[in-house]
Amino acid sequence: MIVWLPYLSTGGGNDTYFERLAKSLYTKGHQPILQRIPLKWQYFPFWLSNIAAPVDAKICIAGLNIAFALKRDGMKVIAIEHHCVLDPAYKPFRSLYQTIYHESLVKYFSKSSLRCADAVVAVSDYTAGSLYRALGGPRAHVIKNGIETDFFTPAPQVSVQNSKRPFRLLYVGNLIYRKGSDLLPRIMMKLGNKYELYYTSGLRTRNTDFDIPNMKPLGRLSREQLRDEYRKADLLLFPTRFEGFGYAAAEAMACGTPVVTSNCSSLPEVVQDGISGRLVGLNDIDGFADAIRDLAANNELLKSMGNNARRIAKECFSIDRMGTEYDLLLNELTG
Repeated sequence: MIVWLPYLSTGGGNDTYFERLAKSLYTKGHQPILQRIPLKWQYFPFWLSNIAAPVDAKICIAGLNIAFALKRDGMKVIAIEHHCVLDPAYKPFRSLYQTIYHESLVKYFSKSSLRCADAVVAVSDYTAGSLYRALGGPRAHVIKNGIETDFFTPAPQVSVQNSKRPFRLLYVGNLIYRKGSDLLPRIMMKLGNKYELYYTSGLRTRNTDFDIPNMKPLGRLSREQLRDEYRKADLLLFPTRFEGFGYAAAEAMACGTPVVTSNCSSLPEVVQDGISGRLVGLNDIDGFADAIRDLAANNELLKSMGNNARRIAKECFSIDRMGTEYDLLLNELTG
């Protein structure tokens, strides 16, 4: 089946999602056709009604904010919601301009897509619920994001841990308030020099330096470099305040690295508390520090959590699982 995948290119998570979606559909025998759309068209999605769909495409899968403009005669449309910016929990992370844009245009575009879509998909139960509470309409199907569990794997050989080295933490993401990056220095000051945090910078990061001795910047990483950092870390520290899914947590788990993250939004669907990591109260600096200390002091528990994390990632968040669930939905819509 030819599946059209037009997407707004952000250079970040949205691109990653559609690239992985295309890969997952291909493994199930479909012919996905990716079409990159410049991000500026998020403000004028009506223009997208003028672009030609691929010949013989039976399904279009597109973001909820543009799907309505991609409806074509004889073709089904699936609208995707990654995270609902109309969720009240998202309000603290919006500027005045973003608030106006979200509450007027995004709400209008999204409602238009809900009216015309043949199916709506959300990437987590939390996102499905927040979308339903914000806009009503049909409850979205939940198909959780897939990651390449054949690429994000534990290190081939496990070296003997040097007990004298600092306990190694990793943070992956933009250094922005929504991701909880402002909490990182305070957590690391609580932990002291027996712990080190290596942190990346994302596309929307401006200032990448923290004047904290036990925090080490990594800059932007290639895909291979990112996997190596997941493998080297003892824990992923992810004190985010809002996620639609949580790619970093799932990728770390696939590499056998437990996760200490916030007990908010979609994270409890990714990280199982006490099994593949720890869930900590939102903004609880002492709670994050205590959870990290507890795991650092119990190597057997840390190892067990790493094994569990890898197993759960393969079972729940693989590209193959994502493709299977989409394949079922596509056949249901076209059969």
